[in-house]
Amino acid sequence: MTIPLPIETERLVIRPFAPGDVDAMARIYGDPQVMEHVCLGVLDRAETTALLEQYGRDQAERGFSTWAVVEKPGGAVVGDVGFGVYPETGEPELGYTLAASAWGRGYGLEAASACVAAAFAHLTHRRLVAKVELGNERSLRLAERLGMRPVETIDFAGHPHVLLALERD
Repeated sequence: MTIPLPIETERLVIRPFAPGDVDAMARIYGDPQVMEHVCLGVLDRAETTALLEQYGRDQAERGFSTWAVVEKPGGAVVGDVGFGVYPETGEPELGYTLAASAWGRGYGLEAASACVAAAFAHLTHRRLVAKVELGNERSLRLAERLGMRPVETIDFAGHPHVLLALERD
């Protein structure tokens, strides 16, 4: 199954990455404050380019991926949202990264909520998961506002994370 794109919310468009998005995402992925709790760490422009290309391949291969988050007024790319695959179970794993300038505006919840709704509407998985590094209170609160509940504490990339899950209704 495939999640159809774009996904639109009141203020955002969620769409596949385009080559013209590299500069905006390189600024976001290159910001140590933004990437503090992201397991990839700070990325340079070449690493950003490779990652965005991988997201395109993931979309083609499995029907979902990580996508660009674009503000409707002005069309600025302000981050990413979407799904990887949690390797232990094969379930879609929700994730997002937003530019520091987009923090505190409700974009994370708006984008993640739209992606969760699209996943349950178009994929057959019984549940979605997310892993949040301990200490990342902002992301933990967002996951809980989505209805996700803690399952267990896991080690990922040498750091403790909370694994959360949201069951299909």
